[in-house]
Formats: sequence, structure tokens, C-alpha cells
Amino acid sequence: MHYEESGQKKKSVKDAERLLKNAQEESIQENVKETKQPNQQDESGMSLKKDKLHTVGEMASRLAHDLQNPLTIIKNTVEILKIQQPNLDVKTKDHYEKIERAVTKMTQQIKDVLNYVRTSNLQAEYVSLFSILKSVLNDLKIPDDIKIIFPDEDVMLYGDPKQLEIVFSNLILNSIQAIEKKGKVMIQTSDNEYFTAIDIIDNGHGIEKDNLSHIFEPLFTTKQTGTGLGLASCKAIIENHGGNIDCSSIVGKGTVFTIKLPKTEGIKQ
Repeated sequence: MHYEESGQKKKSVKDAERLLKNAQEESIQENVKETKQPNQQDESGMSLKKDKLHTVGEMASRLAHDLQNPLTIIKNTVEILKIQQPNLDVKTKDHYEKIERAVTKMTQQIKDVLNYVRTSNLQAEYVSLFSILKSVLNDLKIPDDIKIIFPDEDVMLYGDPKQLEIVFSNLILNSIQAIEKKGKVMIQTSDNEYFTAIDIIDNGHGIEKDNLSHIFEPLFTTKQTGTGLGLASCKAIIENHGGNIDCSSIVGKGTVFTIKLPKTEGIKQ
């Protein structure tokens, strides 16, 4: 037991150091882009941001270790109870569904944190976009009144299938959450000699202009239950593939996330 706790602590510290390093690299890039000298308030804000990121990294492994197993037990227990009691009254069924929704939210938050801090070397190969999307949709709960529309033709992508699944899972989930009632999420592709572009389009509520420039920043979120790490993970993964990700949005109309991936080896090692 002592060995497991010690190993878990070392892993948490490594996650924290990795996350802080990412934050420092991003800070350097931002400072190069800016022509003005940072004032004391800027430096204070950056220091606070680094402290927050370090704390998230330190807690990541502990969250996974301490919460994932109990959440799985709760989820499985509810499923067993529903099977054993097929004729549930409406009130009891509603209680079970509330438990399931709470477990799903907590599980997603843990995934967001771990996906961001536990970056690993990418295992690149040629993989079908359709196979990635099908795997993602198998793990997501799609509301009956939301339609997911695939491209007319499949395309081959060069990248790490598991890492790309994280990206598309986050983006499709974001689109679903942005659609308040009936709607659709459309995925389109285009390419040239060097790049493949994938658009994820939804007809949800859109993103406010003031928020649009911040959505890929770590810990930025407009959701009450969001971690602010989902889109930051997407950006990190796509850039590690040598590509880029952008977003455009019109409030009240919808949002488009555009991913561009190189067709050949452009992955950072």
C-alpha cells in the first residue's frame, strides 16, 4: 500500500511539472507575439495562472486514482438495479437517471484533466476518419433529437488514433452541449496536396465574440461544470501532430471548429 501511494504521488508531481512547463512555453510564445513590455499586473496574473495550472497537474493523478473506480462502481450498480427492476415507477427511474447524469459529468471532468496533463509520445499511423468517429460516438450519449452527419466520403488521416479520438470526442461533445433542443452536428472534409481539413459544424447557440479568442486557453470555461481543459487538450494534440485548429462562430446561429492535419509526417516528437 505504501508503494502504491508513493508511486501515485510521484506521478502527480510529474504531471504538475509537465503542465507547468506547458504553461511556461505558452507564456513565452505569447510574450514574443506582444510588442509591449508586460507590466506588474500582467506578471501577477501570469504567476497566478501558473499556480493554478500546477495545482491542477498535482491533483490529476489523485483524482483519477481516487474517483474513477468509485464512479465505475456507482455506474455499474445503477445499471444492475435497472435490470433487476424492469418495472420502475417514474419517480425512482428519474432518481436513477439523475445519478447517471452526475456520474457522466464527473467522469468527463476527470478525463479532461488527464487528457491535458498526461501528454505522451504520439503513436502515428494512417487511420480512417470514419473509424475514429464511430469509436467516439460509441462512447458518447447522443440525444435522440440531435443528428450527427458524417462526410460523404471517408478520408485517411496520419496521426495517433487514441489522441485524435480525444479531439473529436471533445469537439462533438461541445457541439452537442451547445444545441439546446433539436439540431445537428455536421462533419465535413476537404484536402489539398499537403493538408486534410475537417470541419465540425453545429447549429447551437454560438460563442460570444469576447470569449472566442480565449476558448483554447487552459482553465477558461463558460460552463458551470466545465474544467476549461477540453479545448486546450484539443489544441495541444493537434499542434503535436503538426497541424492547427481554429474556431469561428455566430451567436444564435452556430459554431465551426476547423482542424488541419498534415498528410505526411509533421508530428512533433
